[in-house]
Amino acid sequence: MEENNKIDYDPIKSEADKVSLKQAFGSVTNFLKNLFSIYDGVDKEKTVEDIRSDIEFSSINIWILICSILVASIGLINNSPAVIIGAMLISPLMGPIRGIGYALSANDFKTLVQSLKNFGIMVAASVLASYLFYLITPIKSETSELLSRTKPHLLDILIAFFGGLAGVIATTVKNKATTITVIPGVAIATALMPPLCTVGYAMAVGNWPYFIGAFYLFLLNSVFICLSTFIVLRLLSFPKVKFVNPKIERKVKIYVFTVLLLIVIPSVFKFYHIIHESIFIQNADNFIKNEISINPEIEVLTKELNYEDDNPEIILNIGGKYINEEQINNWKLQLTNYEMGNVNLEIHNLQSKAIDEEELLNKILVDNDKKILSISEERDLYKSELQNIMREKNALDQLNTRILTHFPSIKSLNYGQSFSQLNGVKDTNFVFVIRWNNDTLKNFQKSYVENFITKELNTFYSNDNKVLIINK
Repeated sequence: MEENNKIDYDPIKSEADKVSLKQAFGSVTNFLKNLFSIYDGVDKEKTVEDIRSDIEFSSINIWILICSILVASIGLINNSPAVIIGAMLISPLMGPIRGIGYALSANDFKTLVQSLKNFGIMVAASVLASYLFYLITPIKSETSELLSRTKPHLLDILIAFFGGLAGVIATTVKNKATTITVIPGVAIATALMPPLCTVGYAMAVGNWPYFIGAFYLFLLNSVFICLSTFIVLRLLSFPKVKFVNPKIERKVKIYVFTVLLLIVIPSVFKFYHIIHESIFIQNADNFIKNEISINPEIEVLTKELNYEDDNPEIILNIGGKYINEEQINNWKLQLTNYEMGNVNLEIHNLQSKAIDEEELLNKILVDNDKKILSISEERDLYKSELQNIMREKNALDQLNTRILTHFPSIKSLNYGQSFSQLNGVKDTNFVFVIRWNNDTLKNFQKSYVENFITKELNTFYSNDNKVLIINK
């Protein structure tokens, strides 16, 4: 039994399995390496030549730049994304920026100076052109496209960095068909033109916070396009141009690193602020939706959400029902349920209290009119009933006179009405109590008197009536 259960171990087969496993793992590794490699198909000489040629500046580039700036400026004040995108596609600003990144990676001081000089000329020409345009044009409305370029944050760094990576990687490959589609996309994503146009707008209207925000956004985009170019070219081991003096090389690197930190650090704080502002806006919208707008009598006409670290506030203009202080205080207590205990809630009633009280008074008056009308109708009903009663009384008085005239033997006559109801039908009975002068005549004339009275009553009431004669 033991011999049957024993498993034979073949060392040759086991070693072959290990070799096969290593080969499979190596194949997968090579496949992934080739798939994500940026080293294949790199043409270093052609890439450097293309970058340096884009740095070159001429009068044609200046006019193209001015035209693209004017197109972008028109798109901004018209709030037209399509026009702005078109302006970014024709802008030549990307060349000097990538030239700076290349010069830093290659320690090419001469190219760095040339790139910075051309970059400065392009920036100055762009700002001047947009400033003159906004100064001359009568349209100076603050559109959403303009305002979006005045508040830079950390996400803009990521856009510029990864957009710049895509652009420089596409530039280094031998197959330039990829570059044809990538470079325009990078120009759109990194958005260099609109911030410069916004800088010119801010100068024209004298709004310096807009100026600082827009220029800072442009610097963020430019610096991180340079950084992405620098990183890719160093990873691809592009040849360096040695500085004559090593101290100058070290100083340049220190300056670059310092400038990078000075530009990045404010954007990090701004991004932190934006995250908290986004959370505040989300909580405020939920509060308005769940606590205020849920009432169909209340209409939130406008809302203003101002986020400040120390004093955030919600300002609402409300129409419809007038909101009293008690309701406002109740809403303020509900703010803690939305993590906004420190938020100041300010309610502006567009429906004045006087108007609300006037509507209440009108409602009271309408209700009083209805009550008066009801009382008037009830009075008319009683009046009609009383007239019917008086008419019947007069008719019975006249009948009494006629009875006494036709039957002189009657000494006195009393009468009245009684009512009975059977199966929903109401009957009227007339009772006459007669005193006779002569008892011998009362039984003889009773039937005559009863017929006479019945005929008289039917003439008056136009229906059959029951008559009861009681002799005394």
